[in-house]
Amino acid sequence: MKISAIALSASLALFGTGLVCTNSAHAAEGKTVGEMIDDASITASVKAALLQDDRTEGFDINVDTSEGSVRLRGGADSDEASRAASEIANNVSGVRAVRNELVVAAPGTPARIKANEATASGEVRAAADGTGDSIDDAWITSKVTAQFLADSRVAGLKIDVDTKDNYVKLSGTLSSTAQRNAAIAIASATRGVKSVDASNLVVR
Repeated sequence: MKISAIALSASLALFGTGLVCTNSAHAAEGKTVGEMIDDASITASVKAALLQDDRTEGFDINVDTSEGSVRLRGGADSDEASRAASEIANNVSGVRAVRNELVVAAPGTPARIKANEATASGEVRAAADGTGDSIDDAWITSKVTAQFLADSRVAGLKIDVDTKDNYVKLSGTLSSTAQRNAAIAIASATRGVKSVDASNLVVR
């Protein structure tokens, strides 16, 4: 079953080594540009799918998309986990090909550390460690946003996420208290978040 892509503008850059997996079922011949799912939506949906799957949720995998072609970079524990990442990305609507550049190496090894630190999220965490902060604000914002997309209780809702000094501020208009409570719970449970301000997240 394909995962529907939802427009989202959170994207990070990353690095690694290469393997290409094409998906001809997504060739979509004859479609106009306006009919193709935009790259930002695909990136967001792939990120959400990777976070949602037990095989890949713990890895530092970043996603780039260009004209439906997805590039995965970062680190993975095994060849099986790396293949799972390709499979997950290929199952997202609009994806035409997947270029897997994940580095397969055990956690803590020089190769894995280099692969993870080469990603944008790895870089911001390294910078945060240098200043005594546990997690970088940009990483938290991206993580919370991706988790919103992956959670059926709030997926598709317009919730803005801003993070400063590890304090998250949520804003937007929702249709139920249950949605609001879910958003707050998801953000609060995200690693590195000190507290959540939902005063601008209103129910109407």
